[in-house]
Amino acid sequence: MGLDIRAVEEIASLHNEPDWLRARRRNAFELFENFDLPSRTEEEWRRTDLKKLDLSRFAAMESANGAPTADPIGDVAGVLRQRGSEPGKVELDPDLAAGGVIFCPLSQAAREHPNLIERHLFALTTADRDKFTALHAAFFSGGTFVYIPDGLVVEKPLVSQYWSSVGGALVLPHTLILAGEGSQVTCLDEFLSPDLDLPAYCSGSAEIYAGRGANVSYMSLQRWGKHAWQFADQKIHIGQEATVRLVHIGLGSNFSKNRVEARLAGPGGSAELKALFFGADDQTFDFHTLQDHRCGNTTSDLL
Repeated sequence: MGLDIRAVEEIASLHNEPDWLRARRRNAFELFENFDLPSRTEEEWRRTDLKKLDLSRFAAMESANGAPTADPIGDVAGVLRQRGSEPGKVELDPDLAAGGVIFCPLSQAAREHPNLIERHLFALTTADRDKFTALHAAFFSGGTFVYIPDGLVVEKPLVSQYWSSVGGALVLPHTLILAGEGSQVTCLDEFLSPDLDLPAYCSGSAEIYAGRGANVSYMSLQRWGKHAWQFADQKIHIGQEATVRLVHIGLGSNFSKNRVEARLAGPGGSAELKALFFGADDQTFDFHTLQDHRCGNTTSDLL
């Protein structure tokens, strides 16, 4: 299905989304239709060549087709595996679940935990930034929600894996992490696909909220196939005396543009942002980083 309002409604119906999220998708789609593609006259895009990008080539949904499970995972606290737009299969340490940790598909969380989701989802990666953020907010399908209660320490990583095996599609998972005051968690998102004949439009966006004194580590490991165009936004809100460490590793895709931005909103907050990429042949990696210091006595580091 093409990039039209019918596809927006179909995605919302597929996941049985609440009315507030359907309305949010419709508003994002209206923005998407009204935005032009960014121009190289804009500072953020002056090194980005979009001439070969044709959004009309991509279907709005990917159906799962029995793709293999991703690589085995070692000693972790929880794992979510998702193929295409299928609801993810989740395994979580029962003790963590009993302690109030939530680790589930984002579509499930929107239905079951609206009090947590509605005011945070797309509050950082806003749909009104440009055509790409509007597209993501209108057509996203799949993703992970992580909630860590105040004071709880999760010693082992929480891992989400996304597998895509269909070219010509939009593959737009979204991660939302809420870490309560004094909590600690490590999260890994891994994006995987083989090289395919048809191009695909892929994401890997995330919103991370670190409450007062929280300690959050987040890694994004991008291994999309060489057919993929990736546009991802990873944005962080850091509270008082909180620390967030973010690492983005780019290995796959034909073209990858990633915007990593940290908002340091409380004194004593700290951000450490790292990006690594390993390309070959004509692969393109375009990284944009920003630290927004909203108050004094905050620190950030880029590498």
